[in-house]
Parts: sequence; C-alpha cells; structure tokens
Amino acid sequence: MSLSEQVQAPGQVQYTRGGLNESQHEIHVAVVDPAGWVVASCGDADLVTFPRSTSKPVQALPLARVAPELPADELAIACASHAGTPAHLAVVRRLLARSGSTAADLLCGAHPPFDAQAAAELIRTGTAPTPLHHNCSGKHAGMLLSCALYDWPKEGYTSHDHPLQVKIRAAHAQLAGVAPEHVHAGTDGCSVPAFALPLSGMARIFARLADPRSDAVLGRIFSAMTIYPELVAGPGRLDTTLMPLVPGLVTKMGAEGFFGMGLRQTSRGPLGVAFKIMDGGERARPFVALAVLEALGVPLTPELRALAPSVQRNWAGREVGEVQVKLALHWRPEAAL
Repeated sequence: MSLSEQVQAPGQVQYTRGGLNESQHEIHVAVVDPAGWVVASCGDADLVTFPRSTSKPVQALPLARVAPELPADELAIACASHAGTPAHLAVVRRLLARSGSTAADLLCGAHPPFDAQAAAELIRTGTAPTPLHHNCSGKHAGMLLSCALYDWPKEGYTSHDHPLQVKIRAAHAQLAGVAPEHVHAGTDGCSVPAFALPLSGMARIFARLADPRSDAVLGRIFSAMTIYPELVAGPGRLDTTLMPLVPGLVTKMGAEGFFGMGLRQTSRGPLGVAFKIMDGGERARPFVALAVLEALGVPLTPELRALAPSVQRNWAGREVGEVQVKLALHWRPEAAL
C-alpha cells in the first residue's frame, strides 16, 4: 500500500577525489510498517526490481512451515548467501542429509568460495569448487528438504512450474501485498526463479519479518537469522557484521545492490526497509544502510561507523577523497516525528 503521490528525488552516494565528484550511485529507498503503509521514502518507493538473494527468507518459508523442529542453524543457512567456509559447508551437508540428498543433487552450479581463506585453501590443495561452495547451496538444500517433506519430486525443483516454486511465488505476492499476476519472474544466478517486486512490497516483507506480532513462522526465520548471523553471510561481510551491532535488526543482501532490513525496535514500532543501488554498486551498500538506520533513530556507534568510513585512502594509507551520502527520507506527514 503506497501512499506516495509523486516520486521523490533519488538519493546519492558520491565519491570525491581532490574535492571533485568522481563517481556516484543513485539510490531508491522504501520504509514500510507491518500493515504495508509506506511511512518514508527516497526516490521511487514503488520501483519494481529484483531483490535477488534478499528474497531468501521468503524462499525458506515453505521449509520453515513444514519443518517446525528444524534446528535454527539449518534454517539460517537456508536463508544464507554464505561464504563457503568449512563451518558453512558443515551445516549445508547436515541439511542435505535430512532429505537423503548429496551435493550432486544441488542445481545451483559452482563457484569459488566468497571467503578468501576458503578460496585460497582450494587453490592450495588443487581442489575444484563444488556446488557446496556456491553461496546459495544452503537455500537449495532447504528446497530439496521441502520437496521431500511436501512429497514433491526433487527432480526439476528449480523449474518455474515446480510446485515448490509456485508456492514461493505465491508467498512473495501474499507477503508483499501484490497480486500474483503482477509478480514478474526471471531466473536467478543459481537457476531458481527470481521474482521482481516493488521496493515497498519487499520492505513490507521485512517489516512483517521483524514484527513479533506477525506470523510465528516468520518469527522463527527472524530468530534463526539473528541468532546465527555468521551463517547468513560470513566473516567480514555486511549481514554478519551489521546484525549483531543493532538489537532487533535482521538484514539480507541481494546481488546488484539490493538490500533488505527489518527493525524490531524503533520509535514507530517494527519497520521494514528495502533499497536498491541502481548501478548495482555493492560498495555503496554499507553507506546507504547506515544512513537509513540513522534516519530511523539508530545511534551510529563507532563500531557501526567503521563499516562505512567516509574518508577514502589509497594503498599507502594517504587520504585521497571522501564518500558523501545524500539521502533524505521523505516522511508521510502523520508518520513524521
């Protein structure tokens, strides 16, 4: 439910060098309450775009519903874009074993681990990456278990017309408040369907994820992700470092500059946030996340500010420029402080 009457100017993250603007990223943000009302925005709150991996908590919803006793760490890895560390792979293997599956059943493809140490170890030992190392292998392992528990075929589980993917598409529509026929479908990097939603719709999903009065199954997903942030991403990555620094915060990165946040504790109650960096510039993500958190009343501690330093330094440590965030949230009048 968007209340925006006109599209506001988008935000910007600008990189300067020698006082001159060298490059910039265009930002669109939606802030939504659990009822679906857009309470604040920057740019186009109804921009339709692909959340990519930010959808993973929704993609894990059928699993969480059908497997209420699933350990929280396995539910967290099903929501993860993990870094391929040995700790990550151990949980994925455990989740795979529940459906009698192996890495050979994963249809996500393979890529080197995101974690530099894990990637270097593969190179050192001359070992090729397997589908287990793919950042989406936990999601796929969860999908295979969902198929087993719903008595659906595991074969073709990534197809758009597979019962699991049909159910996941319906969950996106229902949680986002979008008519199912208006959910545009593409194909993600890991071969499962990718569903495009308005920013406001994805923010609504994160508001409901953070709202303790919401669906109890969403509450289990919130708990799993916040109890095990190290499984959701990995060492040094934004989800893993950010969630423990803000009480009641759940976050999920998506490719091409998408980001979702759910805040359980704000002066306005639970809120959901979705933002898109239009050029896909991942480097701008922590700057936007902190700017939005600050606008929502979260104090920026030194630990938080360290995630997005405003001073640019070269390899010799010399100060060479700045990062400037120009992002003004426009509040719905009755929602403003």
